[in-house]
Amino acid sequence: MFDVLTYLFEQYRDPDAFGDRGSLMRQLEAAGFEDEEINDALDWLDNVANMVDGLYASADDASGMRIYADVELERLPTEVRGLIQFLEDHGALSPSQREMVIDRLCELPDDDINVGSAKLVALMVLWAQKAELPILLGEELLDAIHGEPTMQ
Repeated sequence: MFDVLTYLFEQYRDPDAFGDRGSLMRQLEAAGFEDEEINDALDWLDNVANMVDGLYASADDASGMRIYADVELERLPTEVRGLIQFLEDHGALSPSQREMVIDRLCELPDDDINVGSAKLVALMVLWAQKAELPILLGEELLDAIHGEPTMQ
């Protein structure tokens, strides 16, 4: 699934440019992806797009500290929670975007939840919202796609 998401991010700077799902599936199949991973990725992106409509909007109005539920503490490693906090503290994620990232991460299998996947999930949430992010933090998130960041 992450390979498909990475491919889509690299090919489409605007997620609205996908066109219809059928032609996008054909394009992804022609690029060598399998039907199951294509469907998983597109369903995952559909869920992110549905969240954009305001499911977590009230989080932006709240003040205070985010306390993780027991199930989130079990599923999200300390390093992942630290990354999410870092991104929020530095203005890359709003509280509602943070909640979207947590929600999408918790939908992944346990073996797939790590710092790299958290960076990719955060990038996909921001991309789906067409959000701007500070250049250095964007470089850090792009590390999940391109390897080591080029900026020091």
